[in-house]
Amino acid sequence: MSKVLVQRILQQYGLHPEIVRGVQKGYRNHSYAVDLGGGRTLNLIIYKREEEILSRIKNANRVADFLAGKGFPARRTADGRIVTMKAGDFVKYAALYDYLPGKTIPWEAYTMDHIKQLGAAMSNMHAALKPLQQGNLPFVIDECRRLMTRIEKYFADEGVHDALAGKLGLALFDTTRIRPALTASIDIQAQALHMDFVRGNVLFGGEDEITGVLDFEKTAWGPPVFDIARTLAFLIVDCKYKNEAKVRKYFLHSGYNKRGQAEFQPSELLEDLLDFFLLHDFYKFLRHNPYESLKHNEHFVRTRDFLLKRNILAQTEMLQ
Repeated sequence: MSKVLVQRILQQYGLHPEIVRGVQKGYRNHSYAVDLGGGRTLNLIIYKREEEILSRIKNANRVADFLAGKGFPARRTADGRIVTMKAGDFVKYAALYDYLPGKTIPWEAYTMDHIKQLGAAMSNMHAALKPLQQGNLPFVIDECRRLMTRIEKYFADEGVHDALAGKLGLALFDTTRIRPALTASIDIQAQALHMDFVRGNVLFGGEDEITGVLDFEKTAWGPPVFDIARTLAFLIVDCKYKNEAKVRKYFLHSGYNKRGQAEFQPSELLEDLLDFFLLHDFYKFLRHNPYESLKHNEHFVRTRDFLLKRNILAQTEMLQ
C-alpha cells in the first residue's frame, strides 16, 4: 500500500500524524499504527477486496464497539466513518480504530496460563455479547454449510481424488456426521460470536495478560459452541508441546468454565464441529499449496494426523 494513499486516507479523517509506522499485513487487511503525538496512537486498517467486505466491516465494528463499551478489550472504532476509495471498478475501504498495546504469541509458545486466559477471555466475551441483538449478523450455520458445500465439491473432483491418493496417500473417508451436526445446532440458543478467535487476533501484554482482541470481520450469529470449536481446533493442532487432553482441560475447564463468566458443557456436537473445522483447515492447505510441499508443513501434518485419528481421513492402503 503506497504511503501517498495512506496519507490521503488519514487526511479524510482530518489527521496529520507525526509518524506512520510500517505496515502489518493480515489475511484480509493492512494495518498501520499512526502516532499523533502527545502519546496518542491510532490504528488505520485498509481492507482488501473481498465479497461483502463492507457489510463485514460494519458488523465487526458494531460488535467490537459493543464489547469495548462493556469493558472487554476489543479494538474500538476511533471514528465511526468508513472511508471509501474508488478508481474505476477498484474499490477499497478503510477504518480508524483505537490502538491496543501488546503482541501476539506463537501457539507453540503458549503456556498453560496462556491457554487458560484464552478460554476465560472467550467465556467473558460470550457473556458480554448475550444482550446484543442480531441486526445484520449472518447465521454461522449458513456460513458453515456454504463452506461444507465447497469442501464436498472440491473432494468430489476426480483429479483431486487421484492427486490426494497418489501424492499424499490419503482419501476422504467419512464426513457423514458433519452435515447433520450443522443442522442439529439450529435449536441451540444463539448470540453474536467472534469466529476468528485465533493466535493472530489475540494480544498479550507485558504481564502475559490479554490486552486486546482484534478482527471481528468473521463475526456471526449462532451457538457459542461454534466459536469454541473453531478456536479449539487451532489449539490442539498448534500447541504441539502439549497433549490434546491438557489443551482441552486448560481451555474449556480451567479457562472457559472456571475463570470465565459463561459456562459450556462438552458434547458430541463439539466433536462433530471440531471435525468440520479441522477438515476445513485441511482443505485450505490443499487449495493453497502444492501437494508435494505439504509433507514438510508441520501444521498440515498435525492437521492430517488428527483427521486420520478421528476417522475423517484414511490412508489409501487401508481402503484397499
